[in-house]
Amino acid sequence: MSKILIIDDDLDILETTGSLLEYEGFEIHSADTVEKGIEKIGEISPDLILLDVMFPEKKTRGFEAAGEIKSKYPKIPIFVLTAINREYAFDFDKEDVQAEEFINKPIKIDRLVKLIRNYV
Repeated sequence: MSKILIIDDDLDILETTGSLLEYEGFEIHSADTVEKGIEKIGEISPDLILLDVMFPEKKTRGFEAAGEIKSKYPKIPIFVLTAINREYAFDFDKEDVQAEEFINKPIKIDRLVKLIRNYV
């Protein structure tokens, strides 16, 4: 069973996405802050990480966290969860962000499951 770590400050995303992915047969772990998420990586060795972009402490914290995670755990795929294309006008190049995939919110679970299965 593949282990997925979801790092997001939105409890609805953690619960809903986590439940749907569990139903699809994945082992789900979650963290509501980047710091807790990075700590959990060392504890559970996830097969893939779903990482939100925006956190209360900084709107681009997820981008920074992706780089931090990749520097320490380069083989773990990261999917960035984002609604910024619609809600916020951040200027960033996807090539500059340390992530394998960008998933727009609201999340389409069928697409997400297919992408996850391509990586794990």
